[in-house]
Amino acid sequence: MDQIARTLDREAQAVLEIKRSRFLARSYKRATAEDALSAVKEVRAAHRDASHNVWAFRVGPAGEQARYSDDGEPGGTAGPPVLDVLARNGVTQALIVVTRYFGGVKLGAGGLVRAYAAAAKSVLAASGLKELRRMATVEATVPYGQLAALEGYALREGFELMSRQFSERVLLTIRLPSAEEAEFRAFHANLVGGKLDVRTVREDYL
Repeated sequence: MDQIARTLDREAQAVLEIKRSRFLARSYKRATAEDALSAVKEVRAAHRDASHNVWAFRVGPAGEQARYSDDGEPGGTAGPPVLDVLARNGVTQALIVVTRYFGGVKLGAGGLVRAYAAAAKSVLAASGLKELRRMATVEATVPYGQLAALEGYALREGFELMSRQFSERVLLTIRLPSAEEAEFRAFHANLVGGKLDVRTVREDYL
């Protein structure tokens, strides 16, 4: 079975008015914590006059790297609800920033939680979601006589032939779904009589 993750289909924004406070939510595609934090700085710089710039992100193959900030709102009432929306939807490689312009009416702790969660849900709906498959990049060595057979197999299966290096043998770099790597290794081993190996270079969600 394929290992599936989800991410934003597109970056978007949504605006909510709640008891005179304006909540501007934006979503960003970000693959690393560093890139997410850089985007947060840009939003803060653009909205210095805002009451709060609350944010949360999840990155990593399964969203295992996650952070949030209440940015001055009462602890746990802003960042965690935004992060919870991302987590409940299984979203990774994504950042949500909710900028609040205070309208003069206090919402209370429960009201803040509901407001920030609603803002995050709205921008996530506007962004749409798409699935990411876990992909492996492998290097496979093959004699010249078996090159056509291996390339033919890879193309029939829809794998991506990324490069070829020619020397005593041919070194192919191929990207394929991680769930199909074992089958590829078995085909390669049968083709070359188990004399040459397949090396996994890296794995990504794409």
